[in-house]
Amino acid sequence: MITEPALAEALEACQADREEGRSPAEAGFDALLARWPDHPGALEAVAEAYDEAGDTERAIDCYRGALTGLDGTALRRCYLRLGDALRRVDRLQEAIDLLETGLDEFPGSRSLRTFLALALHAQGHADAALGLVLEVLVDPMPSPDLELFRPTVRQRAKVLAAKDRAA
Repeated sequence: MITEPALAEALEACQADREEGRSPAEAGFDALLARWPDHPGALEAVAEAYDEAGDTERAIDCYRGALTGLDGTALRRCYLRLGDALRRVDRLQEAIDLLETGLDEFPGSRSLRTFLALALHAQGHADAALGLVLEVLVDPMPSPDLELFRPTVRQRAKVLAAKDRAA
């Protein structure tokens, strides 16, 4: 959560420019990071902007920088986003290790188990991945993070299902 008024205002302006189709750099995210280079909220916001723009490596660096200063929901979501970014660039063992660390900190997280299952599956551990998915299915606890990441998970499910149908 960003409580510093100047940072919150700058971030709002950057996000408005991104919504108009500007790149993260054009929208001012680089300038924001130059002004607040060690602020976890700034690092996380810059990471998300670059991740959405497809610059996954830049996003990974910023997510890593943000991890040490975040807590609670923001930290859990940073683990999710960083783990997913690592999976998408085929740094699978790093993704698995990071998501397992996140699960150590947030043992009840259905969303971390879901993203860990994706990474395990990508690494060829289908049984372990399916086991985690089954755990998530039978867990009655609501998961706001799964709601937030529903489109990502749904798209990945479609890709995996189509892959098997094509084989």
